[in-house]
Amino acid sequence: MGYTIKGNLRANLHIDLYETLDNVQVRVYRVMSALKGAQDLKNQLYKLTAEMIEQKSENLLGTGFTDADGNYTIDICDAYKEGEIEIDLVVSDINSITREKQNPVQFTARRLNPIWRKVNQNKEFSWNYSFSFQFWDQIRRSFDIWTIVGNIKSAVDKQTPVAGAIVSAIDVDWIKDDFLGRAVSNRNGKFRIDYKSIDFKQTYLSPLISIETPISSFPGPGVYFKITSSDGILLYEEHRSVGKTQERRNIPRFFNIDLYI
Repeated sequence: MGYTIKGNLRANLHIDLYETLDNVQVRVYRVMSALKGAQDLKNQLYKLTAEMIEQKSENLLGTGFTDADGNYTIDICDAYKEGEIEIDLVVSDINSITREKQNPVQFTARRLNPIWRKVNQNKEFSWNYSFSFQFWDQIRRSFDIWTIVGNIKSAVDKQTPVAGAIVSAIDVDWIKDDFLGRAVSNRNGKFRIDYKSIDFKQTYLSPLISIETPISSFPGPGVYFKITSSDGILLYEEHRSVGKTQERRNIPRFFNIDLYI
């Protein structure tokens, strides 16, 4: 009789906004120590060292990856005869150019004693989890991820979503404005742009001198937007001075906005 663990993983980005954990490695280990671990610090990220990961390797029972919807399925090796397990996640940053994974972080998400449910000739256990904002924000900060999410709606009724529009986010700067990124709105008019602090801390002397050395005390960018159609027709454009207003200057690491065209 085999054992299978399946479930879904997601994380809180902002208030009631969640993201699925896509292409995250899930590792299941047999627990060999009665000592309580860092997984008991619910909202505290505790990164495992290379030595700690090596020590756990001989107790690895199975591994798998989440899909685009955050779902995973892991078949446990035959050596497992029930008992307490640890579930670790390996989260990696994504290189913006090559799209390759880099700087992996492994942490123990949970230690638990599964209650197995018999399904045909197999036993299954489901573990679904939603990471809190406080915890997931530590992961995002460790990878220096900044995010803009928003909705594009019709300026006529302020409600109808506009799909297929290309949104560009730009940081207003003293010498040369910085391009932060672009995204295409989905059928619900929603878009998301991820970027790094290096995208708005550059100067004409970069990489020798950046705004981190402190030419400016602003920790966040001052943002204005431009929207075009898929054919390149300009639909909406803000003046760069908008990025210097109180509402747009020094935006936080996560920024939510509605744009009307």
